[in-house]
Amino acid sequence: MFKKSVMMGLVFICAGLLAVSAAAQGGASGSPAPGSEAPKKAADSPLIANWDVTVTAPGQDLPGMLKLEKDGDGFKGSLVTDMGEAPLKNIKITEDSFTSEMTAIIQGQTFEGTMSGKLADGKLTGEINLSGIGAIPYTGQKSTGK
Repeated sequence: MFKKSVMMGLVFICAGLLAVSAAAQGGASGSPAPGSEAPKKAADSPLIANWDVTVTAPGQDLPGMLKLEKDGDGFKGSLVTDMGEAPLKNIKITEDSFTSEMTAIIQGQTFEGTMSGKLADGKLTGEINLSGIGAIPYTGQKSTGK
């Protein structure tokens, strides 16, 4: 009788451990429970890359390079065109979009503003909004390293 009670206790303990382990792994199949998927971290975002962009400035299309990089616990980046380099600051990245502040020096004048973008189907689209100039759209695709 004592031996049978001990065996039953061990069976219940093992069953309990298996249930806890399966729940921690998202179910017996190893897939997450519905609605419990953790969002991707910003550091895993496909936006962290170099982007060949075309800025549609008034009267011309201006080619450039947008760089978004992981930097410790945050991000760093810049927009480089024939007009110069505009560093990005206070960059916030989600899975498929970003926002930042920027300072652009155009023809000797300094313009403060923001830059934002959204990735969809491998294409980056967004807007640069500079004080005194307004919204300037841009498009891009991941750089091929040319």
